[in-house]
Amino acid sequence: MSNNRSDNNRQVVLDILLDMEKTGTFLGDALDKALRKMQFSDKKDRSFITREAEGISEYMLSIDKIIGSFSKTPVKKLRPVIRNILRLGVYEMLFMDSVPARATINECVNMTKAHNMMKLSGFVNAVLRNVDRKLDGIDTEDDLERLGKIAEVFEFKTLSEKYSAPEWLVEKLVSIYGVEKTEKILSASFMKKKLTIRYNSTLTTKEELKDRLVEKGVSVADGSYSDSALLISDIDFVRRLPGYKEGLFSVQAESSMRAVEALDIKEGMRVLDLCAAPGGKSLYAAEIMKGTGEVVSRDISDDKIEKISDNKERLRLENITVVKADAAEYDEELAEGFDIVIADVPCSGIGVMGRKSDIKYRLKPEDISSLAELSRSILKNAVRYVKKGGKLLFSTCTIMPEENEENLKWLLLENKGVLELVTEKHFVQGIDDTDGFFYSVLCKL
Repeated sequence: MSNNRSDNNRQVVLDILLDMEKTGTFLGDALDKALRKMQFSDKKDRSFITREAEGISEYMLSIDKIIGSFSKTPVKKLRPVIRNILRLGVYEMLFMDSVPARATINECVNMTKAHNMMKLSGFVNAVLRNVDRKLDGIDTEDDLERLGKIAEVFEFKTLSEKYSAPEWLVEKLVSIYGVEKTEKILSASFMKKKLTIRYNSTLTTKEELKDRLVEKGVSVADGSYSDSALLISDIDFVRRLPGYKEGLFSVQAESSMRAVEALDIKEGMRVLDLCAAPGGKSLYAAEIMKGTGEVVSRDISDDKIEKISDNKERLRLENITVVKADAAEYDEELAEGFDIVIADVPCSGIGVMGRKSDIKYRLKPEDISSLAELSRSILKNAVRYVKKGGKLLFSTCTIMPEENEENLKWLLLENKGVLELVTEKHFVQGIDDTDGFFYSVLCKL
């Protein structure tokens, strides 16, 4: 990249970080908004921005600890622009060997000046040069080996510091899974990830889609858990992939696909998806029914409804009805009206923190119990919407027993003689080759 292009790309990353801080926007939304504006830019530029924004977010707690060791002013008290310029610089020096440290330092200093903070340019220069001196000799290509070397150089003593995770979360995971499994769970966030997509069987075949992707230089492999899944890499922006605009595929984790497949949906059924956004399970159910039956896809906000509607239109699925509604409020009109009810309830998201790295920083210990309680109110309603002989899917993208097994146990006790467990499945990231996920299928007697 030329200096001008690299300056522009770093400014885009800085804008993303500031957007997240100032407005509370999630990384995925902030990044998607920035990349939409750049969708006709060079692929290398979009790849650089994606990697840097995601990487800084993933490793932010540890980066802040490193900055703090060279700054008399606490990181939280630094000006937002300075704090995030330093995060950007430290991340590049830790993980982006293709960018010389001197170039990173020089451009971070220039960014500081460009933001009318000339007096702080010396401070930025000093912090980054001190970090650079400590990093001499870290040159491994292996992600986990690099994490180990960084931890050694900066004297990180705990899993929290090494894997940039809040101490309370690490302690909770250790209490559930033990130290060895917890380290696998945390390290999974830093492994290179492939994007999982599901081909739209109403518009194409798996082989046709594979051929189109390969033709454009995309690496494609079959999934591990679902025949409908493809794992793709060597991409920078999913909306630019061949077949996306035509609706030939959806982005969906294999664990989520498996949950829908476990319902054994048949053509002509009525399906209710209570917490549907962005619509993956609704879309899959509609595709399975091949234009027959009906999927009622509901969620609580205009933004979420818009996402479902956009995906419905893109995939050309006419058998989906999109409705704005609060799943925690009982709707008498839906009583015993559906063959299948899907309740992918609100949860802590610990199972997908490798793909949504800012989740772990936003979450508080008390959130897990409050989310588990909210889930119960939704599940209580969901049971009442299932026909006799119909099925209920209870699922989450978390690996916390309080939100999963304990709520399943509660659900069965509350509905003794009404619900019968058909199957349940647990996926744990770092142990299974997919995101962390839990699902159970129950039959209404």
